[in-house]
Amino acid sequence: MDPTAFDNLKTVLEGAVYDADLQGRIAVIDRRDLADLARLSREYAISFQQAGAPEPPVVCTARLAIDFAELVNERLHYGRAGCRLAVSFALPVRRLSACALIEGTLRTIWGEERVVRQMLRWEFPHEHGPYHNEATVEFGRLIYEENAADLPEMVPYMISSLEQLQPFAGE
Repeated sequence: MDPTAFDNLKTVLEGAVYDADLQGRIAVIDRRDLADLARLSREYAISFQQAGAPEPPVVCTARLAIDFAELVNERLHYGRAGCRLAVSFALPVRRLSACALIEGTLRTIWGEERVVRQMLRWEFPHEHGPYHNEATVEFGRLIYEENAADLPEMVPYMISSLEQLQPFAGE
């Protein structure tokens, strides 16, 4: 059986991230390749930080996901199978005012048309921080196998985001 578009895109993304790791620019710290049998979906996530990043490091996670409908499209040849891509940056922040700066930084790097969502969490009862911020850049469309060449081109944007968000970590 031929590999799915998801498998091919995952391989390209993984290769591009590991190339940057081998160059010493980043350090891969986690990788997950999940198949959800209840929802019949797949997700691949690879997490990394700057090589030699100061504490606390900003962590980037690139997630590629495909759902059941897209898998069926591909297997039954109903159309192209598309995947969702999201890039998240996790960092601790002490001041809520840092969130606007984080959003502005990500919009400058990734473009104004991208959706940037931030989720703050904190440990109860310490509602005044420090907060765990996860800022996610969403692309608002599916990516297809013919977009595979775009994935390696995104890795420098991910690295630039790590570098530019690092000053906000712990702030």
